[in-house]
Order: sequence, then C-alpha cells, then structure tokens
Amino acid sequence: MAKVIKQQYNDVVKMYHSMLREHQMWELWQDSMTMFACSISNAFDSRYRTEREEIYMNLISKYAPEHQQTFPKIFGEIVQQLQANPEQDFLGDLYMTLELGSHWHGQFFTPYSVCQMMAKTQLGEPIHNAEDVQPISVLDCACGGGALLIAAAQEFQRSISGTGLNAQDYVVLYAQDLSQVSAMMCYLQLSLFGFAAKIKIGDSLTNPLTESDNGADIWYTPVWFSGIWSGRRYAQTLDRIFTHSKKLR
Repeated sequence: MAKVIKQQYNDVVKMYHSMLREHQMWELWQDSMTMFACSISNAFDSRYRTEREEIYMNLISKYAPEHQQTFPKIFGEIVQQLQANPEQDFLGDLYMTLELGSHWHGQFFTPYSVCQMMAKTQLGEPIHNAEDVQPISVLDCACGGGALLIAAAQEFQRSISGTGLNAQDYVVLYAQDLSQVSAMMCYLQLSLFGFAAKIKIGDSLTNPLTESDNGADIWYTPVWFSGIWSGRRYAQTLDRIFTHSKKLR
C-alpha cells in the first residue's frame, strides 16, 4: 500500500526525492538540517562563524549545481509552513513522513498533540493582568525536533493572550539532544518561530547543559541576542554578583 503523504508535505517530499538518485535520504536530511542551521547561526552569532561556514561549504560542495539550488527551495517551504501554522512540529512530522525514524537508531518523535497536553497541564492557567506575567524558562533535555518546547511556548502565549503581551518576550527555551540532527531540527524550528533558545548537542546525562556552557556545541537562536533578553541576562549577572558580595561580608 502506498504511503499517504499529508498535503502540506508534498512539495518538500518531492524536492528531497528529486535528489535520491545520487544521495541517500538520511544524508540529505542531515546535511540540509545542518546547512540551514549554519545559515541562521552565521547571520547572528560571530563566535563560530568561520567554523560553521566551513561546515556549510563542505556539505554543499558534495552536491551537483542543480541540487545546490534545491536546498534554498526546501528551506523556503519550511519557513512558509511554519509561518502558516505555528502550532506544529513540522520537521518532526516530516522526518517521520520520510521514514527516517528507523535509520536513526529507532528514533521516533513524540506526537505534537501529546506535547500540547503536557504543556497545558503545566502552563494552562490563564493570566489576566500584564503585571502578573513573569519570564519563564523551559528545559527539554531530550528535545528531538523541539515539539515539547514549541508546545510550551505556544501554551504560554495562550495563557497570557488577554494581557496583550507576546510570549516571545517572556519565554526562554533550553534544549539538549545527543543526536546532532535532532538538535539542528530543534534549533531551526525555535529560530524560525522567533523564540530565545539555547541548544546543546551532547549527552544530557553525562554532560548536561548549564548556564555557563558556551562552546562550539552550543547553538543560540537569533532572538537570544535581542535587546530584551540580553538585558535580562545582564541584570541576572549583576544580581548574582551583588548576592555573592553580600555573602562575603
């Protein structure tokens, strides 16, 4: 029986399939997620721009010119789909649609509907007054494509919808995954949804993400560098310094 493909995935699936004669699907997926992530990161984060640009060039050079032109089209379609519906894990669903789960060590992503239910139990209480809205942080130490973090941010937006405030100014997301391709999927989606986020590639059991982590395995979304979040981190740093000084007296 032929696999039924959701309408919104048709164009992206066709573009990936157009390159299958020369490349395997898992290779196309991993390369595209990494290249898209490098493109976003290099526009906002200068610390590892040289290294990430080299990664990008090494990957894109593997492909024929006509296929090099396909990747921006795939990226554009992903952007359009996320803009059309922010209530989804588009890349996680697309990953499963392309039947990549079995290749990546039996990796299967949690359905977005389940993530929504989990988020609602924690963040579903409405906040009616703008003065009562405080910044929150959400951590997923096995983030996959970021479905739980997306659901949490969207649920918080619903909870403060009556205040006229934007969740992008009040939610900061932290993510980690042992799988590089999963971390890149998460980074890509959180970047395009416009949330401040810090994503780490690595084992969350033996080397968990911390506040001070800042190496090449750390990826920051563009909004992380915005004025409002830079200001909050600066204020937190000053608060820690003053608190430490009081303890020494």
